[in-house]
Amino acid sequence: MVAAIATSAHVFGQGQIIDFLKAGKADANAISQSYLQPYGEMLGVNLNSGWYNTAKVHKVGGFDITILASYTTAPNSKKSFKPGNYETVQTDADRVPTMAGSSKQSAGFYLQDDPTKTNLLNVEGAGADVFASPMIQAAIGLPFHTEIMGRFMPKTSYGDFGDAGLWGLGLKHSIKDYIPFIKRIPFLEASVLAAYTDFDAKLSVSEAGIGAGNLETSAGAFTSRLLLGANIPVVSFYTGLGYGTTTSNFDLIGNFAGYEDTDKPVALEYQTSGFDFNAGMRLRFGIFAIHGDYTVGEYSVITAGVGINFR
Repeated sequence: MVAAIATSAHVFGQGQIIDFLKAGKADANAISQSYLQPYGEMLGVNLNSGWYNTAKVHKVGGFDITILASYTTAPNSKKSFKPGNYETVQTDADRVPTMAGSSKQSAGFYLQDDPTKTNLLNVEGAGADVFASPMIQAAIGLPFHTEIMGRFMPKTSYGDFGDAGLWGLGLKHSIKDYIPFIKRIPFLEASVLAAYTDFDAKLSVSEAGIGAGNLETSAGAFTSRLLLGANIPVVSFYTGLGYGTTTSNFDLIGNFAGYEDTDKPVALEYQTSGFDFNAGMRLRFGIFAIHGDYTVGEYSVITAGVGINFR
């Protein structure tokens, strides 16, 4: 999953976040909060995606194992931000690029008490407006029309970029028998789902003359959904309406000029919540299946996967 983070790693490797420390701790946090917002929000949306490819629940002992990837894109509204009232620096720019902004965009900041407006730091876009997360997921049928699901990626190192890992657990329960209309139609399915995903990553960052360390990320995402679907030979269709919440934390930790080893000169938190809707299709050939779906929301998501499915 950190392979997706690496799409913007060049800007971190060049010390963009560390460079903000030139503005002092308070302003560095304020600028970083706005700059990293698309990353924090795309991460949360991504973690809540891809939990299902059918509204049907496995029979007891039935199972599936799926390899999937979710591809999240940032809206144009998240590619720049309006500068605030900072303590020590200011900019003449009306809008400042976030990490999702174009790499051709930048905004210069200077000290408020500097009459020459000598440039202190540049905030540059990274062109990182997408976030992709591959993972392996499995589910097994339990009694009482219920199945348990799990997703897992062991902590994996990606060379100089850093490392990342995740795990998640979910439950899906059929409610078909509680809805008379759906109960009478064999190919219609209805179920409810609740799932949680936990993610952590460490991304190396450095800047000559300022220091080196890691941008450490931790995130938790919870989603609950109502699923409806139609299963016919070979092909099935499914939709999901749900509400999700996420919390993402980003801490800059390392050896930086003017800070102790134990300091976190940048410590950020993002919380998101809201409804979303998705629709998808699955093709099944014996025990093999492929699927794809699209999620509508502030951050749109495309998910696709392939796997084996039994009962």
